Amino acid sequence: MASASSLPFILSGIASLALPLLYLLCRRHHPKSAITFPPGPKSPELPALDAWVKYQEWGREYGDLVYIREKNILITNNSRTAIDLLEKRARIYSGRETSWATILCEGERVLTLQGHSAKWRTNRKLYNQIYRQSATSRFYPAQYKKVLDLTRSLVATPEQIMQHALIFSQSVMYASLYGLDIGHDDPLSRKGKEALDIFAQIFSNGFPTLERFPWLRFMPSFFPGCGFKQTVLELRENFGAFNTIPFDRAVNNLKLGTGTSVVAELALANEGSPADIEMIKDMGSTSFIAASDTAMSSITSFLLTITLHPDVQAKGRAEIDRVIGRTRLPTFEDRKSLPYVESIYREIMRLHPPVPLGISHVSTEDDYYNGYHIPKGCVVIPNVWAMNRDPNVYSEPDKFIPNVSLTLRLDHLRALMTFMPMVLGEGLVCVGRYMGDNTVWLAIAYVLATLDLRKAKDNEGNEIDIPGDFTKTFFRHPVPYISSISFRDAQARDLISATAD
Repeated sequence: MASASSLPFILSGIASLALPLLYLLCRRHHPKSAITFPPGPKSPELPALDAWVKYQEWGREYGDLVYIREKNILITNNSRTAIDLLEKRARIYSGRETSWATILCEGERVLTLQGHSAKWRTNRKLYNQIYRQSATSRFYPAQYKKVLDLTRSLVATPEQIMQHALIFSQSVMYASLYGLDIGHDDPLSRKGKEALDIFAQIFSNGFPTLERFPWLRFMPSFFPGCGFKQTVLELRENFGAFNTIPFDRAVNNLKLGTGTSVVAELALANEGSPADIEMIKDMGSTSFIAASDTAMSSITSFLLTITLHPDVQAKGRAEIDRVIGRTRLPTFEDRKSLPYVESIYREIMRLHPPVPLGISHVSTEDDYYNGYHIPKGCVVIPNVWAMNRDPNVYSEPDKFIPNVSLTLRLDHLRALMTFMPMVLGEGLVCVGRYMGDNTVWLAIAYVLATLDLRKAKDNEGNEIDIPGDFTKTFFRHPVPYISSISFRDAQARDLISATAD
């Protein structure tokens, strides 16, 4: 029998054996114990160019979920998975990735970069008020006018395709929101382009040195490693310009009785509330940023693709001639009667989403999906580019093949992923989707109805090859190329001229 003096040692020994066993038993029955992280590459270097292609390759190797544990990044190349996480579990995946780059550049003013909050809900309500489907007809006059301008510009100087498409996308937004006719020579166009370029740089690379050494933000701009401060200064100046100048012009026009606009009417209704006025200004700027490069990308992708596929161009033109005739131009009311033109549009959006990786979301709490643990703070990247090339949906996913039957039977999931190249707001729904959809479709219909796009020829009459290359960073669009653009005939030229007059 043990003595009283040895009892503590015996109890200690029992505890040393029992506690590990108790831990293992509890861990065995704890629901989290069976959860493992999704598979993925170990300590990889994230690709800086064509990241969507590399992510697609990882998806083929690791499955629907690709997790980079060292960086707490989750990539999905599958549309159903993206819907399950970002749409059906939007409450959990409502966060946005933040960095010193977005903080210093006041990215919180852009709805796309805001996580769910009281501010986000207020802003979202404003956007939905303006861009709801029932209000899209208000933008029709501006869209018709600017598409006419685009067709004339393409014929006049086809070597400036990229510039024409960018000016078009900018001018549609200025005309629709502010009631302003902004041309290519207006300083606002230049400032807007410069701001878009900087935003693209920030989205693609951020400021790596600053992220590694945050204390650099306190150092003067001439200090080694502080070159980012000049970029921040330029963006703030440009953002301030196209945030304020068009707003002031629109409000002044309304007060003088020389014109009205969505923004001016909102400003008048909220006069006396500085916070609401700032929100309206930010709404205009965010809309400009979101629409300008995406519309430019979609339209130039169409112009390039249709030039390389003359058979599709001819078939789309023939449908317009058969349904509408040659005495007028297409209208939004004709859209349902032009299924092949619609299939061309959808196929362009499928193959060439302007923002291939959408906008990253961040999980705000731990989650468990298909037996895997997705930790709080995980950055979720939806690879829209790969989703739109799903071989389970498309028999030849990398080819441009307009398919009317597929277009007409697209379900919600495929339609959502095809038309939402930017993953914005709550889940996958883009607040400006109706306006953006109409703008790009109308441009496609007008070009098919009136223009002839071909490969250009050199002085000896030989066709000049078009490589068909695309940019490889955050915003994806064709690399500038040379082509021939003309009116399809005198009747089309006269129709454009008469309509413009």
